[in-house]
Amino acid sequence: MKKYTIFALLSALVTLFFIFTGFQCSSQEMTSAKLYIQRQDWESAEKWLNQETEKNPTNAEAWWLLGNARMQRGDYKNSIEAYDNCTKNSNEYTERIAQAKKYVWGQALNKGVGAYNQSLNDSTGKAAEFRKQALDSYNIALTINPDTFITYQYIAIVHRADGNFESEITTLKDALKHKAPSDLHISLINAYLQKAQAAEAKSDKEQATIEYTNAINAILEARKFDPENGELLTIMIDLHIRTGKANEAKPYIREAIAKDPLNKIYQYNLGVLLMQTDSLDEAVTHFDAALQVDPNYDVALQNIGVAYLRIGDKMKQATQGSDMKKKDDKTYIEKFKKSVGYFEKLSEIKKNDPAVLDLLASAYANANMLKEAKEALEKADSLRKK
Repeated sequence: MKKYTIFALLSALVTLFFIFTGFQCSSQEMTSAKLYIQRQDWESAEKWLNQETEKNPTNAEAWWLLGNARMQRGDYKNSIEAYDNCTKNSNEYTERIAQAKKYVWGQALNKGVGAYNQSLNDSTGKAAEFRKQALDSYNIALTINPDTFITYQYIAIVHRADGNFESEITTLKDALKHKAPSDLHISLINAYLQKAQAAEAKSDKEQATIEYTNAINAILEARKFDPENGELLTIMIDLHIRTGKANEAKPYIREAIAKDPLNKIYQYNLGVLLMQTDSLDEAVTHFDAALQVDPNYDVALQNIGVAYLRIGDKMKQATQGSDMKKKDDKTYIEKFKKSVGYFEKLSEIKKNDPAVLDLLASAYANANMLKEAKEALEKADSLRKK
C-alpha cells in the first residue's frame, strides 16, 4: 500500500503544479510536454522534455518532470539521472525528489524480485538472462539507497544463484556494515563453505583450507553479535573437526554441552575427541551421556565399547610387570565385560554386520568368554560369505 500512496502523492504534486503555474512563459517543448503529462502520455512527454533539457540543461523543472515521465515508464535508472540533474540546478524540488526516489527504490527492488522469481520458474533456458535483469534492477535500487542491507542481500542471492561466490561474499560483507540480521552472517559463512567445497572438488586442498578458515573467522565475528546462536556454534565445531583442528574444537563442544547437555551429538563428538587424546575415562562419561539420551545410538555404543576395550587393555598391560600384586589384579576383566555389554547391544541393532561381530568377538576373548568369542567369529565369517 505504501508505494501506491507515494505514487498518488507524486501525481497530486504534479497536478497541483500545473494548477498553480499553468503554461505561462513556457517554451514550446515545455508546453507540449505538460499537455502530454495531463493525458498521461508519458512517452510523448519524455520526448518533448528530452528536447527541452537539451536546449536548456539548467531547467530544473524540466528535469523534475523528465524524471517523473521516465519513472512512469519504468525507466528507473534514467529517472534517477534526471532527478539528480534537477537537484544540481535547484533545491526547489528536493523534498519531492526524495519522495520520488523512495518510490523508485521500492519499484526497482520489486522489479528485481520479479525477474529473479522468473529465473526460478524458467524452463526456456533464459534463467541467466532473468538473473541479469534482476541484478540490474537491484543495482539501481542500491544507487538510490546504499544504506540498507536489504538491497545487498538480494544482490548476494543472485550472485549465489550464478555460482559467483566471490561477488556474493563481497556483497554480504557490505550488507553486514548496515545493521544486517544474523542470518546474513550465516549466508556469508555458507558462501565460504561453498567456495571450500568447490576447491575440494578440484582437489585444491590448500584453497579449501583457506576458505574453511575464512568461514571460521566469519563465525567468530558473527558470534560477537549473536553469542547464543546454537547454529553458529554447531558449524564452528564441525569446521574445526573437518579441518583437523580437533583439539581447538573441544572448548566449543564443552560450551555447547553446557548450553544443551541433552544433545547426544555434542556429547558423542566430545567423547570421540577425548578418545583421540587417550582421555578414555572422560570419553566414556560423554558416550554414556549420549546413551542416556538415546540408548540405541549406535555410534556411541560402538565407541564406548572400544573405549572400554582400550581401558581394559591398559590395565592388563600394567599387570604384566614384576610386581606380583599387580599380576594377581584381574579387575581389567570387568572393563572387557563392560565392553561386551555394549557390543552385544550394538549387535542387536546391527544384526547382520560382521564388523560389529568382530568387535564383539574381541571383547568376548579379552573377557575370557572363549566359547562366545568363537561363535561370534563364526557368525561374522558366515555373513561375509553370503
